Amino acid sequence: MTTPPNLAVIHGKSTAAKDERGRFISGPANTGRPVGARNKQSAELMKVVRAMGNRAVANLSDALDAKEQWATTLVLRYCLPSTRTQEMHGADPEDIKEAFVAGDISAEEMKAISTAIEKLKSIADIDDLRNRLSELEQLLNAGK
Repeated sequence: MTTPPNLAVIHGKSTAAKDERGRFISGPANTGRPVGARNKQSAELMKVVRAMGNRAVANLSDALDAKEQWATTLVLRYCLPSTRTQEMHGADPEDIKEAFVAGDISAEEMKAISTAIEKLKSIADIDDLRNRLSELEQLLNAGK
């Protein structure tokens, strides 16, 4: 009895119902979940959770009114940025240096800010190069 090539075992792993690139093929050999189908249990659970939404918000509001610490912490955790916010007077390298020297930002925050500014500058440089290239193309096309 010969084994069809798509049912061969290579290095201990079955390649049943797979094409030559290792992807699952459609057809009777593939009895998995259809493409785009969702887990029925998860969908049902999400319906139940969504139905409790108004009650949950009302309970949270009551807990905030009762000055419950957990409620305040929960609201702040979801409403504020995950990292510390620091107001600065500018984003020039000198402004960042002054904030670091004054102890307003840590070395890690200074590094993150510097990296972000460097990336923004490189994006601006690329946009500038694109604009210059476009102008050169217009000049070349106008000269033809």
